[in-house]
Amino acid sequence: MTFSEHTIQVETASDCDEVAELLFVMRRQETTCYPRKDYLSKQRLARVLDGSWRQRIVEWMYGVVDHCSLRRDSVAVAAYYLDLCVDRGLIESRKEFQLAAMTALQLSIKLYDSTMVKLDSMVRLGRGQFVEKDVIEMERKMLKTLQWQVHPPTPVCFLRQFLRLLPESVAPLTRYMIAEVTRFISEISVCLYKFVKFPPSVVAYAGMLIAMERIDNATLPICQRQNIFNQMRTVANLDRTSPEVVHTIEELQFALEKNISLQELMHTIDAQCHDGYNKMRCNEYSQGRHTPILSPRDVSNRRL
Repeated sequence: MTFSEHTIQVETASDCDEVAELLFVMRRQETTCYPRKDYLSKQRLARVLDGSWRQRIVEWMYGVVDHCSLRRDSVAVAAYYLDLCVDRGLIESRKEFQLAAMTALQLSIKLYDSTMVKLDSMVRLGRGQFVEKDVIEMERKMLKTLQWQVHPPTPVCFLRQFLRLLPESVAPLTRYMIAEVTRFISEISVCLYKFVKFPPSVVAYAGMLIAMERIDNATLPICQRQNIFNQMRTVANLDRTSPEVVHTIEELQFALEKNISLQELMHTIDAQCHDGYNKMRCNEYSQGRHTPILSPRDVSNRRL
Protein backbone atom coordinates (compact mmCIF):
# COMPACT_ATOMS: atom_id res chain seq x y z
CA MET A 1 0.00 0.00 0.00
CA THR A 2 1.26 3.45 -0.70
CA PHE A 3 1.76 4.98 2.67
CA SER A 4 -1.01 7.54 2.60
CA GLU A 5 -4.23 8.20 0.83
CA HIS A 6 -3.50 11.88 1.11
CA THR A 7 -0.26 13.36 -0.14
CA ILE A 8 1.60 15.37 2.49
CA GLN A 9 1.87 18.93 1.29
CA VAL A 10 5.49 19.93 0.85
CA GLU A 11 6.25 23.63 0.75
CA THR A 12 9.09 25.41 -0.97
CA ALA A 13 8.75 28.59 1.08
CA SER A 14 8.58 28.26 4.85
CA ASP A 15 7.89 30.81 7.51
CA CYS A 16 10.27 29.68 10.25
CA ASP A 17 8.64 31.86 12.88
CA GLU A 18 5.25 30.32 12.21
CA VAL A 19 6.65 26.79 12.18
CA ALA A 20 8.60 27.43 15.37
CA GLU A 21 5.47 28.70 17.11
CA LEU A 22 3.39 25.74 15.95
CA LEU A 23 6.04 23.23 16.98
CA PHE A 24 6.43 24.86 20.38
CA VAL A 25 2.71 24.44 21.05
CA MET A 26 2.59 20.89 19.67
CA ARG A 27 5.60 19.75 21.69
CA ARG A 28 4.07 21.24 24.82
CA GLN A 29 0.82 19.42 24.10
CA GLU A 30 2.49 16.04 23.66
CA THR A 31 3.90 16.25 27.19
CA THR A 32 1.00 17.98 28.98
CA CYS A 33 -2.38 17.32 27.36
CA TYR A 34 -1.53 14.03 25.64
CA PRO A 35 1.27 12.28 27.56
CA ARG A 36 1.38 8.51 27.04
CA LYS A 37 3.03 6.08 29.42
CA ASP A 38 4.02 2.44 29.64
CA TYR A 39 0.59 1.51 30.99
CA LEU A 40 1.06 -2.24 30.48
CA SER A 41 3.63 -2.21 33.25
CA LYS A 42 0.73 -1.77 35.67
CA GLN A 43 -0.09 -5.06 37.34
CA ARG A 44 -3.85 -4.76 36.89
CA LEU A 45 -3.46 -4.51 33.11
CA ALA A 46 -0.62 -6.98 32.63
CA ARG A 47 -3.02 -9.81 33.48
CA VAL A 48 -5.43 -9.04 30.64
CA LEU A 49 -3.52 -7.07 27.97
CA ASP A 50 -0.15 -7.20 26.25
CA GLY A 51 1.68 -5.44 23.43
CA SER A 52 0.89 -8.10 20.83
CA TRP A 53 -2.83 -7.80 21.55
CA ARG A 54 -2.69 -4.04 21.11
CA GLN A 55 -0.75 -4.50 17.86
CA ARG A 56 -3.46 -6.80 16.49
CA ILE A 57 -6.10 -4.22 17.37
CA VAL A 58 -4.22 -1.36 15.68
CA GLU A 59 -3.60 -3.51 12.59
CA TRP A 60 -7.35 -4.19 12.54
CA MET A 61 -7.90 -0.42 12.52
CA TYR A 62 -5.64 -0.07 9.49
CA GLY A 63 -7.58 -2.89 7.86
CA VAL A 64 -10.84 -1.02 8.41
CA VAL A 65 -9.62 2.30 6.97
CA ASP A 66 -8.03 0.50 4.03
CA HIS A 67 -11.23 -1.42 3.34
CA CYS A 68 -13.32 1.75 3.53
CA SER A 69 -10.77 3.96 1.67
CA LEU A 70 -10.49 6.34 4.62
CA ARG A 71 -7.66 8.49 5.94
CA ARG A 72 -4.89 6.37 7.42
CA ASP A 73 -4.00 9.28 9.72
CA SER A 74 -7.18 8.50 11.66
CA VAL A 75 -5.61 5.33 13.06
CA ALA A 76 -2.79 7.18 14.83
CA VAL A 77 -5.37 9.46 16.45
CA ALA A 78 -7.57 6.50 17.43
CA ALA A 79 -4.56 4.72 18.93
CA TYR A 80 -3.88 7.84 20.99
CA TYR A 81 -7.45 7.84 22.33
CA LEU A 82 -7.19 4.15 23.14
CA ASP A 83 -3.83 4.38 24.92
CA LEU A 84 -4.84 7.37 27.02
CA CYS A 85 -8.13 5.80 28.06
CA VAL A 86 -6.45 2.55 29.07
CA ASP A 87 -3.77 4.41 31.02
CA ARG A 88 -6.43 6.47 32.83
CA GLY A 89 -8.29 3.40 34.05
CA LEU A 90 -11.28 3.21 31.72
CA ILE A 91 -10.45 -0.25 30.34
CA GLU A 92 -10.35 -3.36 32.52
CA SER A 93 -10.73 -6.30 30.10
CA ARG A 94 -9.93 -7.42 26.58
CA LYS A 95 -13.56 -7.10 25.55
CA GLU A 96 -13.65 -3.50 26.79
CA PHE A 97 -10.37 -2.91 24.96
CA GLN A 98 -11.92 -4.14 21.71
CA LEU A 99 -15.00 -1.97 22.22
CA ALA A 100 -12.85 1.05 23.06
CA ALA A 101 -10.75 0.46 19.94
CA MET A 102 -13.82 0.36 17.72
CA THR A 103 -15.21 3.47 19.41
CA ALA A 104 -11.88 5.32 19.17
CA LEU A 105 -11.68 4.63 15.45
CA GLN A 106 -15.28 5.72 14.91
CA LEU A 107 -14.60 8.94 16.81
CA SER A 108 -11.37 9.76 14.98
CA ILE A 109 -13.01 9.15 11.60
CA LYS A 110 -15.85 11.52 12.52
CA LEU A 111 -13.35 14.22 13.47
CA TYR A 112 -10.62 13.74 10.86
CA ASP A 113 -12.19 12.28 7.72
CA SER A 114 -14.56 13.85 5.23
CA THR A 115 -16.20 10.45 4.70
CA MET A 116 -18.52 9.17 7.40
CA VAL A 117 -18.83 5.52 8.43
CA LYS A 118 -22.30 4.71 9.70
CA LEU A 119 -22.39 3.37 13.22
CA ASP A 120 -24.22 0.21 12.18
CA SER A 121 -21.51 -0.47 9.58
CA MET A 122 -18.78 -0.08 12.21
CA VAL A 123 -20.65 -2.43 14.53
CA ARG A 124 -20.86 -5.06 11.79
CA LEU A 125 -17.09 -4.88 11.41
CA GLY A 126 -16.91 -5.96 15.06
CA ARG A 127 -18.34 -9.34 14.05
CA GLY A 128 -21.39 -9.08 16.24
CA GLN A 129 -19.63 -8.68 19.59
CA PHE A 130 -21.25 -5.31 20.26
CA VAL A 131 -24.38 -3.35 19.45
CA GLU A 132 -24.75 0.34 18.61
CA LYS A 133 -25.65 1.41 22.14
CA ASP A 134 -22.39 -0.15 23.40
CA VAL A 135 -20.37 2.11 21.10
CA ILE A 136 -22.45 5.19 21.99
CA GLU A 137 -21.98 4.60 25.70
CA MET A 138 -18.26 3.91 25.32
CA GLU A 139 -17.83 7.11 23.29
CA ARG A 140 -19.44 9.07 26.11
CA LYS A 141 -17.07 7.48 28.63
CA MET A 142 -14.02 8.02 26.45
CA LEU A 143 -14.75 11.69 25.82
CA LYS A 144 -15.15 12.21 29.56
CA THR A 145 -11.88 10.36 30.22
CA LEU A 146 -10.10 12.37 27.55
CA GLN A 147 -11.64 15.57 28.96
CA TRP A 148 -12.72 16.35 25.41
CA GLN A 149 -9.09 16.77 24.33
CA VAL A 150 -9.35 15.00 20.99
CA HIS A 151 -6.66 16.55 18.81
CA PRO A 152 -3.37 14.86 19.74
CA PRO A 153 -0.25 15.82 17.76
CA THR A 154 0.73 12.60 15.97
CA PRO A 155 4.06 11.91 14.23
CA VAL A 156 2.51 12.86 10.89
CA CYS A 157 1.33 16.18 12.36
CA PHE A 158 4.94 16.94 13.26
CA LEU A 159 6.16 15.67 9.91
CA ARG A 160 4.02 18.20 8.06
CA GLN A 161 5.77 21.01 9.91
CA PHE A 162 9.23 19.46 9.55
CA LEU A 163 8.79 19.34 5.78
CA ARG A 164 8.30 23.09 5.76
CA LEU A 165 11.84 23.43 7.13
CA LEU A 166 13.44 21.71 4.14
CA PRO A 167 15.61 24.02 2.01
CA GLU A 168 14.00 25.31 -1.15
CA SER A 169 16.83 23.66 -3.08
CA VAL A 170 15.60 20.16 -2.15
CA ALA A 171 14.01 18.65 -5.26
CA PRO A 172 10.24 17.96 -5.14
CA LEU A 173 10.72 14.23 -5.71
CA THR A 174 13.25 14.09 -2.86
CA ARG A 175 10.77 15.86 -0.59
CA TYR A 176 8.12 13.39 -1.63
CA MET A 177 10.38 10.42 -0.86
CA ILE A 178 11.27 11.79 2.59
CA ALA A 179 7.59 12.37 3.33
CA GLU A 180 6.40 8.94 2.25
CA VAL A 181 9.20 6.95 3.90
CA THR A 182 8.77 8.86 7.15
CA ARG A 183 5.02 8.38 7.06
CA PHE A 184 5.47 4.65 6.56
CA ILE A 185 7.87 4.41 9.48
CA SER A 186 5.47 6.46 11.61
CA GLU A 187 2.69 3.98 10.87
CA ILE A 188 4.93 1.12 11.98
CA SER A 189 5.48 2.98 15.26
CA VAL A 190 1.72 3.36 15.73
CA CYS A 191 1.32 -0.42 15.55
CA LEU A 192 4.04 -1.30 18.05
CA TYR A 193 3.35 -0.77 21.74
CA LYS A 194 6.94 -0.02 22.70
CA PHE A 195 6.68 3.35 20.93
CA VAL A 196 3.80 4.52 23.14
CA LYS A 197 6.28 6.16 25.53
CA PHE A 198 8.24 7.90 22.75
CA PRO A 199 7.23 11.51 21.99
CA PRO A 200 5.60 11.76 18.53
CA SER A 201 7.91 14.66 17.61
CA VAL A 202 10.97 12.50 18.23
CA VAL A 203 9.46 9.52 16.35
CA ALA A 204 8.77 11.78 13.36
CA TYR A 205 12.29 13.22 13.32
CA ALA A 206 13.90 9.82 13.82
CA GLY A 207 11.86 8.43 10.93
CA MET A 208 12.84 11.40 8.80
CA LEU A 209 16.53 10.80 9.57
CA ILE A 210 16.21 7.12 8.64
CA ALA A 211 14.60 8.15 5.36
CA MET A 212 17.39 10.64 4.65
CA GLU A 213 20.08 8.06 5.43
CA ARG A 214 18.80 5.90 2.61
CA ILE A 215 18.81 8.64 -0.01
CA ASP A 216 22.14 8.97 -1.80
CA ASN A 217 24.24 12.15 -1.68
CA ALA A 218 23.60 12.90 -5.34
CA THR A 219 19.87 13.12 -4.65
CA LEU A 220 20.22 14.84 -1.27
CA PRO A 221 23.62 16.60 -1.11
CA ILE A 222 25.53 16.95 2.16
CA CYS A 223 25.03 20.72 2.21
CA GLN A 224 21.25 20.25 2.09
CA ARG A 225 21.40 17.63 4.84
CA GLN A 226 23.40 19.97 7.06
CA ASN A 227 20.92 22.75 6.42
CA ILE A 228 18.08 20.45 7.50
CA PHE A 229 19.94 19.41 10.67
CA ASN A 230 20.54 23.07 11.55
CA GLN A 231 16.92 24.05 10.93
CA MET A 232 15.63 21.18 13.03
CA ARG A 233 17.97 22.08 15.87
CA THR A 234 17.22 25.80 15.89
CA VAL A 235 13.53 25.84 14.92
CA ALA A 236 12.21 22.49 16.18
CA ASN A 237 14.65 22.19 19.10
CA LEU A 238 15.51 18.64 18.02
CA ASP A 239 19.13 17.53 17.77
CA ARG A 240 19.90 14.43 15.74
CA THR A 241 22.81 13.61 18.07
CA SER A 242 20.75 13.78 21.28
CA PRO A 243 20.43 10.50 23.23
CA GLU A 244 16.65 10.56 22.85
CA VAL A 245 16.74 10.86 19.05
CA VAL A 246 19.57 8.34 18.66
CA HIS A 247 17.75 5.80 20.85
CA THR A 248 14.52 6.27 18.91
CA ILE A 249 16.36 5.72 15.61
CA GLU A 250 17.85 2.49 16.96
CA GLU A 251 14.45 1.21 18.10
CA LEU A 252 12.79 2.10 14.79
CA GLN A 253 15.55 0.44 12.78
CA PHE A 254 15.26 -2.70 14.89
CA ALA A 255 11.48 -2.74 14.36
CA LEU A 256 11.90 -2.34 10.61
CA GLU A 257 14.57 -5.02 10.36
CA LYS A 258 12.37 -7.41 12.29
CA ASN A 259 9.47 -6.89 9.93
CA ILE A 260 10.99 -6.32 6.50
CA SER A 261 14.38 -5.94 4.87
CA LEU A 262 15.29 -2.25 4.84
CA GLN A 263 16.86 -2.64 1.42
CA GLU A 264 13.72 -4.25 0.04
CA LEU A 265 11.62 -1.59 1.73
CA MET A 266 13.59 1.22 0.14
CA HIS A 267 13.41 -0.37 -3.32
CA THR A 268 9.64 -0.65 -2.96
CA ILE A 269 9.28 2.87 -1.63
CA ASP A 270 11.53 4.31 -4.31
CA ALA A 271 9.41 2.76 -7.05
CA GLN A 272 6.17 3.82 -5.40
CA CYS A 273 7.41 7.35 -4.76
CA HIS A 274 8.37 7.82 -8.40
CA ASP A 275 5.02 6.41 -9.49
CA GLY A 276 3.08 8.38 -6.88
CA TYR A 277 4.89 11.62 -7.60
CA ASN A 278 4.29 11.26 -11.33
CA LYS A 279 0.59 10.69 -10.62
CA MET A 280 0.53 13.71 -8.34
CA ARG A 281 2.01 15.86 -11.10
CA CYS A 282 -0.74 14.61 -13.39
CA ASN A 283 -3.30 15.75 -10.78
CA GLU A 284 -4.46 12.21 -10.07
CA TYR A 285 -3.83 12.88 -6.40
CA SER A 286 -6.22 15.81 -6.41
CA GLN A 287 -9.00 13.38 -5.52
CA GLY A 288 -7.19 12.48 -2.31
CA ARG A 289 -7.47 8.69 -2.76
CA HIS A 290 -5.42 6.05 -4.47
CA THR A 291 -5.06 2.31 -4.60
CA PRO A 292 -3.32 0.72 -1.61
CA ILE A 293 -0.21 -1.35 -2.32
CA LEU A 294 1.78 -1.68 0.92
CA SER A 295 0.98 -1.05 4.57
CA PRO A 296 2.17 -1.94 8.07
CA ARG A 297 -0.48 -4.67 8.12
CA ASP A 298 1.13 -6.33 5.12
CA VAL A 299 4.64 -5.86 6.45
CA SER A 300 3.85 -7.06 9.97
CA ASN A 301 3.26 -10.62 8.79
CA ARG A 302 6.53 -10.88 6.88
CA ARG A 303 9.46 -12.38 8.71
CA LEU A 304 12.69 -12.48 6.76
